[in-house]
Amino acid sequence: MPSEDEKKLYYIICDISKICRKYFFARKNLPSECMPIDDVVKKIVDSTKKLKNEYKEIKNKDR
Repeated sequence: MPSEDEKKLYYIICDISKICRKYFFARKNLPSECMPIDDVVKKIVDSTKKLKNEYKEIKNKDR
């Protein structure tokens, strides 16, 4: 896999990690400002779909 494509996947995975980190930090330290779990799950699902689509596109390009 070319480095450029790997970076694309890396940044999407980092976004998912940031969503989780922000949620759990807010839940522990700022409960009044914590976003609802439904919003968090929706963001993770959207990012996961983006990751899946990007990965499929990269795999198809390599063929």
